[in-house]
Amino acid sequence: MSSVWITYAWDDNKDGDVDYTAQELMRSGLDVKLDRWNLSAGKRLWEQIDAFIQDPSKSDAWLLYATQASLGSEKCKEEFAWALDRALEKRGDSFPIIALFPRSVDDELIPAGIKTRLFVSITDPDLKERIVASVEGRQASITKPQIEPYALTVHKDSEKFVIEVRPRAGTWSPFLAAIPIDEKEAVSPSISHGPAKLIPRSSVLMSTGTGTSSDGKLWIAFAGNEATPTQSYYIFCNKLPSILIFGINGGQPQYQVTF
Repeated sequence: MSSVWITYAWDDNKDGDVDYTAQELMRSGLDVKLDRWNLSAGKRLWEQIDAFIQDPSKSDAWLLYATQASLGSEKCKEEFAWALDRALEKRGDSFPIIALFPRSVDDELIPAGIKTRLFVSITDPDLKERIVASVEGRQASITKPQIEPYALTVHKDSEKFVIEVRPRAGTWSPFLAAIPIDEKEAVSPSISHGPAKLIPRSSVLMSTGTGTSSDGKLWIAFAGNEATPTQSYYIFCNKLPSILIFGINGGQPQYQVTF
């Protein structure tokens, strides 16, 4: 089992935050070393830390719980500078040294030795895998999010909602936006066209119109202007519809999202 030594400021563990991190890393298969768990009373502190960091049989990596308290603590900075020098001298540049940031800190407090190594934020959904992989000396298996082929953003403009949609590649023309017919009065949708990420105050639409789908279930607004990766359609609504269908009118692709 791979092991990791954690350096932290005691103030950061008053509410058990460091203990929780250690617990989660242990659940991920690491043997975690904390000072109050593993250091013996009555013995010189630095000699014991020295042994944990330098001896490959006692630790495979070193993690700094990096906060304002730890990076601003003279004791922690002393331990870090001393241990970094000793670790690199004994274990070499390949020895994993990791900084875990539970919150933002002043950039000038971050030691140069950390800036050139692995940074992990507590908000990173893959933080445990990043840390475990670094300790185990392997490539991290990181979750790759599924990116939709369209971009959709909901803006709030005065009393209205504005749904911006555009393709990430290719074009949509002619364009349609459709909502359930029974929501037409409450949503009161209208469409506009303009540069991406900039709600238009006016626009000129070509071949535009509205109507009901052939099955009578949808209210449709359509126009001939091209939607592109840099030109969006904007659907102005009094309230968000439960369902929005958008894309090419009478063709593919068409997409459906729920709100």
